[in-house]
This record gives sequence, C-alpha cells and structure tokens, in this order.
Amino acid sequence: MKEILGWAGCILLLIAYLFLYLKKFKLFLYFNFIASLSLTIYSLMLKSIPFAIVNSFITIVVAKKIIKGETS
Repeated sequence: MKEILGWAGCILLLIAYLFLYLKKFKLFLYFNFIASLSLTIYSLMLKSIPFAIVNSFITIVVAKKIIKGETS
C-alpha cells in the first residue's frame, strides 16, 4: 500500500508539471495539491521527516492558492 501511494504521488506530480508546461495553471494546482498531499502521507508512513516537511509546506501553499482562487 505504501509503495502505491508513493508511486501515485510521484506520477501525479509529473502530470502536474506537464500541465504547468502546457500553461494549464488550474489543473497544475489541483494535481500538485493531490500529489504533494499523497507524498506527505507517504513520507509520514516512512517516518521521513524532512520529506514530510517539504511536502507539507508545498501542500499548504498550493491549498492557499486554490482557496484564494489564484488559479490563473
């Protein structure tokens, strides 16, 4: 289960950056949020605190942008 979550987060992050490259900023934010949240949970399962801190920070920043409506 852990590995599936890690791989899913990694793949979603790659897809997110594809959307950024294609200038689909709204999709980038949503995919980035789901990916970073998945990777945060995965890193906590592995007890990798530095990785959890980085991904938690990214999740919070992206969530704030989505909530504020900064999707363009």
